[in-house]
Amino acid sequence: MYEIKSALDKELLLRIRTIMILRVVLLTGFVVLALAFQREGSFPGPIEPLSFVLGSAYFLSLIYALLYLYCEKLQWVASIQVGGDLLVVGGLIYASGGIDSPLSFLYLFVIIATSVVLPRAACYMVAAGASIIYGLLVDLQYFNVLEPVSLFSESHVSFESGYGFYIIALNIASYYSVAYLAGILAHRLRLIKEELALKDIDLKELQAFNRNIIQNMGNGLFTTDFKGRVTSINRAGEETAGSSQSEILGLACYEIFPIPSLRSLIKEPGEYVFPKELSGQCERMDGKLIWIRMTISRLEGRDSEEEGRGYIVVFEDHTAMKQMREKISQGEQMAAVGRMSAGLAHEIRNPLASLSGSIQVMQKGLPLNPTYKKLMEIALRETDRLNAIVSDFLNYSQPTKNRTSEVDLSSLVQDVVILMKNSSDYKPSVQIELEGIDLELWAMADDQQIRQVLWNLCRNGIQAMGDAEGVLKIALQWRSKQDNDPKIEEGLLLQVEDTGEGIPPEQIKTIFDPFFTTKDNGVGLGLATVYQIIHQNGGTIDVTSELGKGTKFSIFLPLERIESPSKIK
Repeated sequence: MYEIKSALDKELLLRIRTIMILRVVLLTGFVVLALAFQREGSFPGPIEPLSFVLGSAYFLSLIYALLYLYCEKLQWVASIQVGGDLLVVGGLIYASGGIDSPLSFLYLFVIIATSVVLPRAACYMVAAGASIIYGLLVDLQYFNVLEPVSLFSESHVSFESGYGFYIIALNIASYYSVAYLAGILAHRLRLIKEELALKDIDLKELQAFNRNIIQNMGNGLFTTDFKGRVTSINRAGEETAGSSQSEILGLACYEIFPIPSLRSLIKEPGEYVFPKELSGQCERMDGKLIWIRMTISRLEGRDSEEEGRGYIVVFEDHTAMKQMREKISQGEQMAAVGRMSAGLAHEIRNPLASLSGSIQVMQKGLPLNPTYKKLMEIALRETDRLNAIVSDFLNYSQPTKNRTSEVDLSSLVQDVVILMKNSSDYKPSVQIELEGIDLELWAMADDQQIRQVLWNLCRNGIQAMGDAEGVLKIALQWRSKQDNDPKIEEGLLLQVEDTGEGIPPEQIKTIFDPFFTTKDNGVGLGLATVYQIIHQNGGTIDVTSELGKGTKFSIFLPLERIESPSKIK
């Protein structure tokens, strides 16, 4: 309602200002006309009273202007102006002949102006005021109390014949008639304007509500013209597109999301049935690869199918969902392999043990020439190798249950580094850097599992750098709920980064698969075991790699930190 009142006040302010301007224009025109008549000698009577009335009218106009600028009550300003107009017109009638004056019609303009700026009842009050002033002037003239100034010839109106009373009655009737008609029209116009103002406010609120819904949608949304050029986009759409609204507007939608099927749909829409769903991988405007899914609907014109036609596109980034599905599939695959492991180990390990024992007995009991003896040594070595593979597989598929204890994580990392430097995999050309181990950090964890995870990652990093010089960086950090985001769980963040040859992008998704390896003598269970341990403990692992620059593994394990350990190792 405040908006409606504000709109009506602005309308009234405009009307008052318009009447003020018209009043000055009419007065100025009257003055010019009077001067022209005076120059031609057409006024036989004195001109001074008329000049005084006109000067007073200009003075009152100045007062009206000051009230307009400084008075906040517009109804009062309008009422004062109407009262002044009644007196000015009365003065003009007196100065131009009284009942003989041709200016009695000016009261009609005052009544019409009143209907524009004041309520309907004010029109009747002004009509009554005009009748009183006009009747009073005529009565005073009739009883010779007041002698009007005659600008023209002497009066020919005879009061005895009744013609004078006829003129009075005719004027008064015209005043009330105009007040009635003008009041009705102004009242209806005011009601229509109030209704329009109310409808306009409802429309603006509806538009704002719709914009608010669109801007706060979780899914991205943009509209296009019939050529596919984007005409509007919401905030979620900007985030998904990887650019701002100013850069997106005007571009073709298939330039923002370069999906071949989207370009084909925009170019040849007649071949598709709408709404149409599309999905695919594309490179968004900031260069990031995403998997997007969108639904496209037609936006028809109101008058015809061709006029104003365009499209409404609702889209969503499904990259995280697709990655989640891949992880679930990977987990199901690992679970299936785990279920097979017990039977596989039983079927393979027992024959291996029998085979190895039989060969050793024959090697000791048979006199063999050097060639056969060497073949038996090879057979024993390969048997041991097969046994090691089966053992690694069992460690992957059937990891031991968590045996949590109080673990000094900083000391654990240093122990693994010492063992790594004394292993056959370590090369002197590799420099190992440690970060975050200067602080004593205790937590409830499985010592053996963390050692195995760190050992496998360090071994892979060193092997990835080969014989070239490189750096293996191990960073240890404790993440608390107060860091960056209160939603983050508390736990251990372990990062292992190497400067090796890197991993090709197409292999990133498969490095945790069992038996996947790029090494000549590798089994492909090291990273699979790491993933299994982290998954079993409810943690996460992320990999970033760049060919020729290296690889970085970031592992988060939700552990419980101990501020005061009960035992010191």
